[in-house]
Amino acid sequence: MDLKALGYFVAVVETGSFTAAAERCYVAQPSISHAVSKLESELQLTLLMREKRGVTATPEGIEFYREAKGLLSHAQTVRTHFINKVESPLLTVAVSQSVAFAYLNELLKALKGINPALQVKLIQQSESVDIRLTVDRLVLSEDLFIPLWQDHYCLIIPLQSPLAYKECLAVADLNGQAFIERTYCDRNSEWAEFLKLHQIDVTVAAAVDNEEWALSLVEAGVGVSVVPLHQAQDYSNRFVVRELGDIDGLESIRRSVGVAIPYRNLSNRQVLDVKDKIAEFCQSF
Repeated sequence: MDLKALGYFVAVVETGSFTAAAERCYVAQPSISHAVSKLESELQLTLLMREKRGVTATPEGIEFYREAKGLLSHAQTVRTHFINKVESPLLTVAVSQSVAFAYLNELLKALKGINPALQVKLIQQSESVDIRLTVDRLVLSEDLFIPLWQDHYCLIIPLQSPLAYKECLAVADLNGQAFIERTYCDRNSEWAEFLKLHQIDVTVAAAVDNEEWALSLVEAGVGVSVVPLHQAQDYSNRFVVRELGDIDGLESIRRSVGVAIPYRNLSNRQVLDVKDKIAEFCQSF
């Protein structure tokens, strides 16, 4: 059974005439008539009732139309699947643990905007990775870094905590607080040294290995935490946010989040396209 003939038959049923079906399929009308007649002969069924004002499907024709539509749809799915496997470019992306999922989502949208057919594979840090979503402190000397967002380090406080209602906070207010430790943070050692220097004793209520866990545990009231946040986002319904520079005894700390591309990968046309276009797509983030 010829898929092209099935397509012609479906077109006749949907348009109601051989002439309209021929126009839709960009073929001569005799080709449509011959294909449908051949189907009827092969099936030994009358699929269409020919009348002066057009054609209508017989009960058998209606049933066959449904089956034909299903077969054509499945054939297109199979075709698309294997064409995409051959033609869709693949980009491997490594994501640093300290980068929030929201930034990954925005990057994936940007990559799809560059090329809708692009297949993105997320992997762990590897020498063979095409690009990395990372922070400025983790950029290597052999990397080209494209900064996309800027985070401010903030103290985030559960809404139900007494600290949430203090207008002015000082370093001493952290003493005795339950603390959510971000084990993956590249500033962990600096923070530990700072607390020790100022004789601030905190209780580690939980140790987490990604940003979303830290935010969720603070929101649940488990403890406070120091995390980098994008200032454009509103967290007021989740927890209280105080930028470190607004706390007496602390200084503002910021970081850039962006895409690092090993210079050796710029010989790859696909990676070069990402490098040339990604900043443009991310300007509105």
